[in-house]
Amino acid sequence: MREIPVLHGREREQAELSRVLAEARAGRGGGILLSGEPGIGKTALLRDTELRANDFQVIACRGFPAESELDFAALHELVIPLADRIAELPAPQSYALGAAIGRDPGPADRFLVGAALVTLLALAAAERPVLLVVDDAQWADAATAHALTFALRRLSGSRVALLAAARDCPATSVWRALPMLAVDRLADEPARQLLSRRVRVLGAPRAARILRMADGNPMALRELPIEAEEFAGIGWGPVPFGSGLRAAFADRLAELKEPVRTLLTVVAAEELGMLGMVTAAAGELGVTAADWESALDAGLLTVIDGHVERSNRLLCGAAYDAATPAHRRAVHLALADAVPGAEHRELRTWHLAAVVDGSDAELAQALSAGAERVHAHAGALAAAAVLRRAAAITPDPVAAGVRLATASRYAFDGGDLESARRLLALAEMRTPLADTALASPGLGGLLELFAGEPAEAYNLLTRDAAAIEARDPAGAGVLRLLTERVGWVLGRDEDPAVVRELDDLDAAPSPAAASRLLLPAAQLVEWGLAGRALEPYLAVAAGLRDSGTPASALGLLPQVAIVQFACGRWEAGEQTLSEAFDLARDAGAENVLAECWSLRARLAAQRGEAEVVADSVERSLAISRSHGIPSLIADAYWHHGFHALTTGDAESAYRRLRALYLPGHEAAHPTVARLAAVDMVEAACRVGRFEEGAARAEVIASWARHSRTRWALAAAYTCRALLAEEDSAEHYYRRALAVGEDRHTSFGRARTLLLYGKWLRRVRRRRDAAEELRTAAESFDHIGATAWAARARTELELTGTGAKPAGSAATPLTAQESQVAKLAAQGLTNREIGAELFLSPRTVGHHMSRILEKLGLTSRSELRGVDFDNGMRLTRPR
Repeated sequence: MREIPVLHGREREQAELSRVLAEARAGRGGGILLSGEPGIGKTALLRDTELRANDFQVIACRGFPAESELDFAALHELVIPLADRIAELPAPQSYALGAAIGRDPGPADRFLVGAALVTLLALAAAERPVLLVVDDAQWADAATAHALTFALRRLSGSRVALLAAARDCPATSVWRALPMLAVDRLADEPARQLLSRRVRVLGAPRAARILRMADGNPMALRELPIEAEEFAGIGWGPVPFGSGLRAAFADRLAELKEPVRTLLTVVAAEELGMLGMVTAAAGELGVTAADWESALDAGLLTVIDGHVERSNRLLCGAAYDAATPAHRRAVHLALADAVPGAEHRELRTWHLAAVVDGSDAELAQALSAGAERVHAHAGALAAAAVLRRAAAITPDPVAAGVRLATASRYAFDGGDLESARRLLALAEMRTPLADTALASPGLGGLLELFAGEPAEAYNLLTRDAAAIEARDPAGAGVLRLLTERVGWVLGRDEDPAVVRELDDLDAAPSPAAASRLLLPAAQLVEWGLAGRALEPYLAVAAGLRDSGTPASALGLLPQVAIVQFACGRWEAGEQTLSEAFDLARDAGAENVLAECWSLRARLAAQRGEAEVVADSVERSLAISRSHGIPSLIADAYWHHGFHALTTGDAESAYRRLRALYLPGHEAAHPTVARLAAVDMVEAACRVGRFEEGAARAEVIASWARHSRTRWALAAAYTCRALLAEEDSAEHYYRRALAVGEDRHTSFGRARTLLLYGKWLRRVRRRRDAAEELRTAAESFDHIGATAWAARARTELELTGTGAKPAGSAATPLTAQESQVAKLAAQGLTNREIGAELFLSPRTVGHHMSRILEKLGLTSRSELRGVDFDNGMRLTRPR
């Protein structure tokens, strides 16, 4: 069976063409004319329809400019597959059709040719539906067009369909007799899908530029030379065309008068579409009011609110691409002369620089001097484009390299990491290291930190700090701070001056500079400073958003989300995380994206969303392993283990969490090991590995003594409670609650309440247990930790105080039997169930016998089909 390729965004057209086929199959013949600009996808739709018409006899032809004046040239191609049936026609028709295709001598009678075509197609359609396809119909000869439309009107009761495709079919064309289907440009999402088939990985700024220049044209998306520098996110102005796209628009351009082509070239060169400027420049080049009217009437341009809009962006681009170098030079010089006022002097300089073939120090200096103003008015990417052009015409290689390095910084701030990396590499080839590092301080390290290898980031930052030490000691100090941050990512365990650095934020000259001083958020949590850091972090993030370069908040937003989560601002944290996802995807910052996936895994684990956890952990690990990011690898192990603990799979939780503490393991990381201590100790206790649990408890106890942070003290007491004898556990639980966070949105506090409530139930203090468990459930609900809220309510039910879990219904089982049955349905063994419920395996076995008897089951495997929340009904047959 032939494979039918996917046509993105063409559902409307495909549905209409399928309707024509369906009606032809039913004996209601008809036709349709596809109309649209070159490359818009008409031919692809015809081929797609041919593939779907596998029960039709498909007969296709196409028009050619060289044959458009030869009568019946296209008909010859159509009739050849049916030539053996011409003898079955009445003699006059057979002779006329034979003459039309050159088999018989003499002129062909057009009426008889049409009649012969009707008879011939009717004979063929009696055996099998016939699909006639005419591509490039605008170049098919008029005699063929008349014959086909003549025949189609008389075959409305036959199984014959005609599909034709033409570029901007004129109103006088005979093809207008067919119903017309305009093939429009692709919408944004289908265009993105088509582009992604060509290039799997593409930075968002470059993709946005390509999509804008392609203007929804499928051929442009396939054939534009998108690797060229003009398609970078910092690109500005016209772009080069590929040979295929150039040829596709050549005929359309040839139909236009020379002044109209000049007007389109001017519009393509003047990216802003300023009407006065375009009018003045075009007038200088000989474009008259009549030429303007011609372009407007043809729908090539529109004028709205003092701006010239390109109705057909590709046709304008094709006009510029086809222009000679001399003509382009004249266009740019005319535009430079037409720039209005001193406030647009950078635009005048840009057009003057566009025609420089070699170097021009004066123009380069003028461009460079205006870069900051361009940044203020048009954004960071435009400023990078200006400096890139300035560097290209700078005669001094060192000065050119400095301008390239500065351009790379602007590109980075604009979120175009690809261009930033390219520009920085060019700068380093031309300029001494110290000059490059001063112009773009630490940029190479930041690029590696966000989208490369942190180990290389550490080396580059160390190198740049040493290079600029003598000329900028303060800047070198900032780079050394960044180096310490990267060292933490790599697993180095050093005490930062966290309080002093938080105080230094107010003195930073800009939000971007302040963002360089910020610690990794996990370190803040580790040192108990999340509450103090929240407002400064939010202020820096807001400053970056307001600065006009929101992409510079790329690496900061996941850190803000972590701080928000640590402070109990769960909803705000999720909003920040969503924004971070968008920025990271757009910039192609894979490492930031991996951190976002890691945070999503943590949230999903609290909710018990197994598929989301597995997918998020897999995505995060795929990036962090390939780039060597120990902190994120450790996070992935932690969140996966935490999820296993959430769902009651203590053995899996133990295996994953213990990796955090094994020297040399890929997941070993000191900060993550401390933050995960309670999870590890609980998992170890559940599987009976109390000695290892005690060793991990000492990790957090040691940190609590060192840092004196509330969360660490509470975690240390919770770990001691889990390991303590019955007579001392309560003391440690109460101490944990006393020294820890007292917010009802604190996950750690709610978790301690749950563990304390379980212990109280175990020692038969059921009313006390119910009070703690009820508070825990309410806190988990408020946080959105639904899986943990369910655990708390299940424990609350087991207290026998009258509380029932949400969705519970009448059940023949006791509270404890119900809990045993649920855990057994998850596949836990008697020993694992006993560890979870503080029962002996023998007692669990006794309960299992009673459960199977009450439910009328023969084996514990059948428990997987029981709906425990709705009367213990079987949800699938045994």
